[in-house]
Amino acid sequence: MNIYYDSEKECWYTDSTKNYFFGSSKTRLSFAKPPSNHVAFPIVEYQNKVGPLIGIMIAKNKQDKLIGNGALFKEIQKQLQLTGGIVVIFPPENLQRDELTGYIFCSIQNKWLKAITPLPDIVYNRVPFRNTEKQEVFQNAVSFLKKNGIPFFNPSFINKRELYELFSEHPLLNRHIPKTSLLERQEDFVAFFHAYKKIYLKPIEGSKGNHIYRIRLEKEHSIQVSTTKETAFFSSIDEVWNQYYQEWSQKKFLIQEEIDGALYKGSRYDFRLLVMFEENRYVLSGVGVRQANQQDVTTHIPSGGKLLAYREVAQKEHDLFFEKLVTHCGEVLTKKYGFIGEFSIDACVDKEGNYYLFEVNAKPMLFDEVEIEEKRCQQLVKLFYTLTNFPSKNKTN
Repeated sequence: MNIYYDSEKECWYTDSTKNYFFGSSKTRLSFAKPPSNHVAFPIVEYQNKVGPLIGIMIAKNKQDKLIGNGALFKEIQKQLQLTGGIVVIFPPENLQRDELTGYIFCSIQNKWLKAITPLPDIVYNRVPFRNTEKQEVFQNAVSFLKKNGIPFFNPSFINKRELYELFSEHPLLNRHIPKTSLLERQEDFVAFFHAYKKIYLKPIEGSKGNHIYRIRLEKEHSIQVSTTKETAFFSSIDEVWNQYYQEWSQKKFLIQEEIDGALYKGSRYDFRLLVMFEENRYVLSGVGVRQANQQDVTTHIPSGGKLLAYREVAQKEHDLFFEKLVTHCGEVLTKKYGFIGEFSIDACVDKEGNYYLFEVNAKPMLFDEVEIEEKRCQQLVKLFYTLTNFPSKNKTN
């Protein structure tokens, strides 16, 4: 069936005379014959309720404009239209006692329309900034959702230091964690460098390969410091510290041994895994491969990395490692942070065939592989149905 939104009266209605309720706040839909110019939204009927209404929490920038991954949200709405359901995007401050003000996507007009909706049946956390999650307005919104029994995932960004400490305590995952330490004192930095000769500095709350430093002991005992933008040489590790300490002191950094990654056609590569929760377990939804190209500090595409098809480097051993990694990471993360419906993993294999886990992201960016993104949205929609108890096309009432 379809429901309609009247933007002038700011209300939802149906052309059915039956009593239907919409959203977790159980708003009763009005009855009216829709004008020909009103946009219809396909919806699922289940036990006198229609939905699901999917809330996607985003954020506002300094100019008071909404910020989020619009392409992902549109694709989710596109998938929902095939089975029934509505996406509403909103910042945390727009949650009210029994409704919210947000935007719904109209595919016919190809634009987002401002709308007032009931409280959603579920909220998908896509707040793009770590700072937003630290603000009181976000914390209040999370408490509000919990108090009202509205499912909320994914709960938050993952701190790299917490992640390494968490995985280091796991009897299996700890075998795949590079040697890692918190950057605090010069003596520890120097000792770590002398122990491994090749190290990385990574911001604890960094993303997209930004602010990463690679430090290597080169021939003639010179020391090379590289970022994605430039390379410099120094005569001693103390000179490196004196040059960069002020910059490093602005953020919290981890020091990590450099892994000598496996090569494909002369350049190193690593894996980006998409993991989804499906039918009470975590499953591997897609494997992306990133290869160093314009610079070799990171393999991130925005920093000049190259996209490879997994089939070019696929091995049975890789698949077995992925399967093991996905299961254990999902269990550990859920126990620590609460329900996580999706996450991505950055991992690699070294030249000796040893596997390493670098990072887990609770809010995966868009994958460049179209087929992975399509599958991701399909699985997200299935998960929305499962968590809100609405029947999908493949279920019976």
